[in-house]
Amino acid sequence: MILITGASGGIGYELFKNLSIKNEVIAISNKKKLKNNEKGICVNINLLNHKEIDQFISKYAENLDEITILNLAVKSFDGLLANYPIEKVRETFELNFFSNLYLVQAILPIMINQKWGRIIHFSSIVGNEGAIGAGIYAASKSALIGYNKTLSKEYGRFGITSNIIELGYFEKGLIENFNQEKIKDIISNTSSRRLGVTDDIIHAINFIQKSGFYNGEILKLNGGN
Repeated sequence: MILITGASGGIGYELFKNLSIKNEVIAISNKKKLKNNEKGICVNINLLNHKEIDQFISKYAENLDEITILNLAVKSFDGLLANYPIEKVRETFELNFFSNLYLVQAILPIMINQKWGRIIHFSSIVGNEGAIGAGIYAASKSALIGYNKTLSKEYGRFGITSNIIELGYFEKGLIENFNQEKIKDIISNTSSRRLGVTDDIIHAINFIQKSGFYNGEILKLNGGN
């Protein structure tokens, strides 16, 4: 079973559509209603609400076998650090980091019992390198690094791996906010001379799913950026 958080986002929804053709998938979004697709079902959960997460786990417990979590839920507010509202800092970390932790805590007992699990966190090139106006987003994604390493050390003995896929620029997602000139500049500075596509991410997910020895790492998927 594959669980996708942030399934209403550009990349999340593309992964849901493609992965649910051959896999059992549960797509999780907050308020946006999504349509069930092939072998996939959609549920609405506020990931900041522990009770809703617990209710979700109870309801679908019988379906949660050999779980892969794709943590794509994300929030970002543009703003320079000097005058970034502290409440926006909290909101960003609540979704980008704490919601991830809440869901993993709820599902780990099932993974431990089954002695198998794949936890995949998603970050981005901006999260790693920082960018003007994206400092708090970058900070929230950087927090995943130590968390990811610790998960791998604590639960690897149960057949559970935790890894980060760090995305470069893709045809969906962040790139949709850029003008054509900016996109051309990004492509020209990418070794592969193209933007990433959904299949590139799926191949990375498949690799992580199949390898129980790849653990605690950051897989950079950026076309040689």
